[in-house]
Parts: sequence; structure tokens; C-alpha cells
Amino acid sequence: MSRIAYIISAYTDPLHLSRLIASLDEEADFYVHVDKRVDICPFEEALQGRTVTFVRRHRVSWGGWSQVEYQKELLEAVIGSGVEYGRVVCLSGQDYPLWSNARIHSYFDEYPDTEFVMGYNLTRSSENRMRIRVYHFFRDLPWKSQWWKNKFIVAARWLMRCLPIRRPMQVMIDGRPADVYYGSDYWAMTLPCARYVLSVLNTQPAVSRYFRYSFAPSEMCVQTIVFASVFAAHTVSNGGKKGLFNLTPLHYIDYGKCIKVMTLADLPTLLQFDRMFCRKVVSGESDELVEEIERKRKLE
Repeated sequence: MSRIAYIISAYTDPLHLSRLIASLDEEADFYVHVDKRVDICPFEEALQGRTVTFVRRHRVSWGGWSQVEYQKELLEAVIGSGVEYGRVVCLSGQDYPLWSNARIHSYFDEYPDTEFVMGYNLTRSSENRMRIRVYHFFRDLPWKSQWWKNKFIVAARWLMRCLPIRRPMQVMIDGRPADVYYGSDYWAMTLPCARYVLSVLNTQPAVSRYFRYSFAPSEMCVQTIVFASVFAAHTVSNGGKKGLFNLTPLHYIDYGKCIKVMTLADLPTLLQFDRMFCRKVVSGESDELVEEIERKRKLE
């Protein structure tokens, strides 16, 4: 059974984060990033007694480069540990496993070279081109007033669409132009692939410059790096389908206008799709669901 490194981003619900880590605590290590905008003490208290590595914190803005920065911090910690993990799995603090630990480990061991990363080629598509075609500014401004920040973001986006300034639809990686892919924030890759992604982020500033002013770069940066590499041959295909639901390889997530909170009523759907994880699970709203999931996991 190969050891798993779970890298987790969290900003709320420390009680559930503790429950998530407890549910996966078998031949696994946990690396956690807590948004700098929130008090870390409740998270430290909730995880007291558990072996968890907290990484350097960033003030996270949705859709901004800061989301890639914390992914980089987490990968640095994993690679820096020196542990030869069989798999690096990216989760949010509001996920929960639907499979037993034995089944999770068995599945990854069955596909030891597979990169559970999906991507949709934006460069060759006529849709969502403005995510990268124009510059996106101000998403990482450390302003307390979200209202003013949103006003600046919208104004800048409108201005850049009006101006005749367009960015290239490819980014230079390893000295070659690479198509841009987008997909889910949540993936699972082998350690060699994780090392390569981190190496590109650390040594090729052109990649950081390109994605820093894109919209939601955390949904494109890792995917683009992977699909421009030898690891692309080992990624999982979704048949060219669009949409984040179809580009999330191991999770069941009901995206909609906002991510749906899972409750007991959603259990039949979760069982039908049989994904490894689900999101979003919230203390006080999803407790009955978690109890039923745990009964199922113990039977596997």
C-alpha cells in the first residue's frame, strides 16, 4: 500500500476539517493551508494531536493568483518532506471521502502511473477565451472592502475588453509554446508529476507571469503544465466534455451558481456517480450524510 500525501486548502469549518483528516488517516500524511484572512487558532485546536503540516499562509482571493501560490506552498512541503509518496491528492477542507481508505489505496495502486488530471483545451476552443485573452487585474488586492474590490475588478475587466490589447493564447513552457487547458482545482498526481509541476513554477517565470493576470489561474496553471509535459500521455480522458463537473476526475461536486451543500437527500446521487470524494460538506448541515457515508465505508 503506497503512502498518500493529501494537500488541503481550508478557510472555514475547522470541525469538519478535523473530521475529514480523521476519516483519511491511514497510510497518509496531511499538508494544510489555512487562508491568511481567517484566525488559524480554531484550526490548530481542532487538529491538536493529529500529525498535520501547516504551510506558510497566503491571503486567498477567489479567481486570483493567490490560489496558485498556496498550491505551490503545499507542493513545496510535500516534495521537501523527502517522503516517496505514491500519490499527491489535492482536496478542499470541505470535502469528504465516499470510498473506504482501503479502496482508495487499492485504486491508486492499480493505476500507479495515471495522472488524475483532466483538461479542456482553451487555446483550440471558441469558448471561455476571455479567461486568458485579456488581462485580469485586482483580484489579489488585499482590501478589506470586497465591494470596492469588486468594483475595481469589473471596471478593469470592462476596460481591457474595450482596449485593443490581446494576450497570446499559448504560454511558453520548456522553451516551447504550449496550449492552455482548464479544469478542476481538485486532482491527484504521481510524485514525479508533482515534482515537475513545482519545478516549472519555480524555474520558469514566464508561466507565472502569464497566469498571474488570467481569470481563475488555479483552474488552468497546473493543467497546462501537465498537458505540456510527458505526463500528458498518462492523464485521464473525459471524452472532450466541457464544464467543471466533467473535468473533476475524482470528486462529485454540484457546481451550479454556487457549490451545493451536500445533505442526506443527496446520498442516492452520490452512490450513483460513485466518485472517490464529494464536496461541499458542512458541519451542522451534512452530519446525517456523513454518518451514512461512514456506515457505507466500513462495509467496503
